[in-house]
Parts: sequence; C-alpha cells; structure tokens
Amino acid sequence: MVSKSKVQTDYLIIGQGIAGSLIALNLLQRGKSVTVVDDGHKHSASKVAAGLINPITGRRHVLTWRFQECWEFLLDAYPRWEAQMGETFFHKKPLLRFLKTDEEQRFFEQKLSAGDFAALDIDYPFDASEVDGLLARERCYRLHQTGFVNQNTLILSARRWFKQQGCLIEDQWSHSEFSRDSDKVCWKGHEAKNVIFTQGFQNDTNPFFRDLPFRHAKGELLELRGPELETPPVLNRGKWLLPLSLGRYRAGATYDLKQIDLSVSDEGQEEILEALKELVDWDFEITKHQSGVRPALHDFKPVLGRHPWFPELIIFNGLGSKGSLQAPLLAKELTDHLEDDVPLHQECDVDRFRKYL
Repeated sequence: MVSKSKVQTDYLIIGQGIAGSLIALNLLQRGKSVTVVDDGHKHSASKVAAGLINPITGRRHVLTWRFQECWEFLLDAYPRWEAQMGETFFHKKPLLRFLKTDEEQRFFEQKLSAGDFAALDIDYPFDASEVDGLLARERCYRLHQTGFVNQNTLILSARRWFKQQGCLIEDQWSHSEFSRDSDKVCWKGHEAKNVIFTQGFQNDTNPFFRDLPFRHAKGELLELRGPELETPPVLNRGKWLLPLSLGRYRAGATYDLKQIDLSVSDEGQEEILEALKELVDWDFEITKHQSGVRPALHDFKPVLGRHPWFPELIIFNGLGSKGSLQAPLLAKELTDHLEDDVPLHQECDVDRFRKYL
C-alpha cells in the first residue's frame, strides 16, 4: 500500500544518469521543486559511457542527427554546469577517423563532395604520421568539433549538488509503491504534480512506457594504463581509443544486440585488444573492464515528452551513445515544453509512438 503523501514537489525524477541529471538541473534553474530518486546508478549506462562526442558515425559515415544545434548549445551549457558544480567534465579533443576499406572511403568521399559535412571543421586527407606509434596506414580525416564528457564526474558532481539542495532520495524505484491520479502522482510518501522517467534500459520495467520500440545494445569497454603522451587525439578505426588524461585511456566498444545485461566477457575484451593491436604499437595495462547498455529506439532518435493518455507521466530516454552530445539541448527543450508548452521536435516527441502506448 502506498503511504500517505507528505512531501509535495513539482517533479519527481526517476533515475540520475546524464538525462536525469540535466533535466533536474534545468528545472531547478527555472525555480521548480524537484525530487530525484536514484539507487546509486546501479544500472546506469552513463556511469560507464565513454562520453564521446563525434559528428560522424558508422561505416557509412552518417552525420549525427541535429549535430550542429547540439554542439553549439553544449559549448555554452557544459561550462555553465562546470562553474556551478566546481568540476571539469567536458573536454574538447580532435578525432582521427581511419577509412578501413575502399567501401568506407567511397561512402565518405561521396558525402564530403555532396556537401553533407559542410558545417563541420574537417581535414581530409589528413597526415597522421606524427602520431607516435601509429600502425594504421589507411587514409584518415581529422574532426575538430569532437571531444568527450566524463559522465561519471558529471553525475557524481550533480549528485552532490542535489544532496546539498535536499532534493535527492537514494532509493530504488518500485512501481508497486507508485500510484497516480488525474492531477498528481504518489510514491513512498512523496506527492508530485509530474513524474519524469529517465531510466535508460530499465524502462523495460516501466508499465507505462515499456512497449515503446526500444532496441537496446550492450557495449563492453576497457580502461587502460598506457604511454604518457602529450595531447594525443582520439583514434577511431572501427574501435576507438580515447585519451582521458596523461597515461590513462578508455577503449571500446563492442556492440551486442542479443545479451542485454551488465556482464563482461573474455570475448569482448579480446575483441577490443585485437583492434588496438592493429591501431597502435603501445603497451597497455587493463585497469578496468566494464559494460553498459545503450538505450535506443528503432529509429535511433531519442524519446521525450508527456504520455499521450496520462500527461502527468513524462519520459526522457533513448539517447543511445549520443547522451553527451544531445542531453544538454534536449533537457532544455523538454523543460521549455513542460513549463512553457513549447512544442518538441517532432522526430523525438513520444507522440510519434502513440500506437505503442
């Protein structure tokens, strides 16, 4: 039985990954009362995400959805959050992408000549010979509108901030202790006008949104100790190698659509290491082997907005591997939608999946 409501708030936010953290920060900035419920990110993909920001992805070199808008927005947003929380988590860093096959090179050059990448600062072909220990010899291009967000640092910083504001509940969400009426929701003595679900792949346990056409993908990655090189770029040749700080690296990632859990495997580790052996001749020591599940929809667009039948229920999910890039702008747009009734971008509005709900 749900206990008698005692605490009233504007928004109850379920989950404190990058989506939950940024929507909470935006709403607090607007003067709204917020209660964030999180169990310590036990199932969060954000805490192990590489946080890479890359405008061109996949073997067909596809320009990321709304890249330029998201990039320009985050250049202002992340420094503001860093200043507020006293931490640095956003790092600009160039990326070298190697064209492994003739087919890849053809796809890229066709799109480049067609003007698909006109808004990007891109060098092609790029001479990568100055990268110490580089083994890859294919043609490559260099991107400048790239970098990474240390999502773990962002989330822990936001968590401390929420604690200071008295708006964090460290507990596990359970639907059995949740109830809703036409104008409010209740959970464990907390009454709210709205609830925002930012549960990542745990959305599958949410009876209101679990029938959305998610296409989760598990990814394993490695944290490594390696050579202490000054300002090396991100390297991408199917698998990527991300320099975090002097002598510290992250490498990945595998892509598994079948085994959707948080286990790691010897096969996943070997797949990443074999790719690194073809990329650089550096010696690495594995310091950590992790996995996460990327929550993504079948159309590879995020999903946000109010439930079409129960408007007090809201979702912000489906960022996949693009959370570092897309979450800042989408959190702002969702806040404007909830508070000012500004329409959402139709390609990420949950209403496009009305038939599933």
